[in-house]
Amino acid sequence: MLIVYIFTSVIIIAIIYLLVRPIIKGAAYFPTKRANIETIIKFIEPKVGDRVADLGSGDGRIVTALAKSGAKAYGYEINPLLVWYSRREIKLENLQKKAFIYWKSYWKENLNKYSTVVVYGYPRIMKKLGEKLKTELAPGTKVISNIYAFPNLKEVESENGVRLYIIPDKH
Repeated sequence: MLIVYIFTSVIIIAIIYLLVRPIIKGAAYFPTKRANIETIIKFIEPKVGDRVADLGSGDGRIVTALAKSGAKAYGYEINPLLVWYSRREIKLENLQKKAFIYWKSYWKENLNKYSTVVVYGYPRIMKKLGEKLKTELAPGTKVISNIYAFPNLKEVESENGVRLYIIPDKH
């Protein structure tokens, strides 16, 4: 009986850890409004073959919208429940060849393979993330921020709280 109690306790602690860790280590989840998704798509102008990353992809709504618009869309999310939900939605929409969700932190990824990066970050990460993007992304790469500004990137356009940036030449 004691072994069952210990095993059950370990499982419960592991589940609590998986649910609470993203809140402690990352941002809280806030869904992107439909109008903002439409603005994001407008700014990106996705074409077949484009590779777009959504950093902190949440429930995958941006990833699925991008895949439906023709791009190959990749989401990075650390909340396992949101990863599960996103993957389920991708499968229901039959987008498995165009939309992908990774259960991992984008901080550990080199993002140089993407033609556009989308993020719904929060103020305290934006400067550090801007430096990461300037270092890893090729000049001319589009960066889209939903709501919060990058203090170290030059904003090109803004609409509905969605901000467009272009990675500058490195010299």
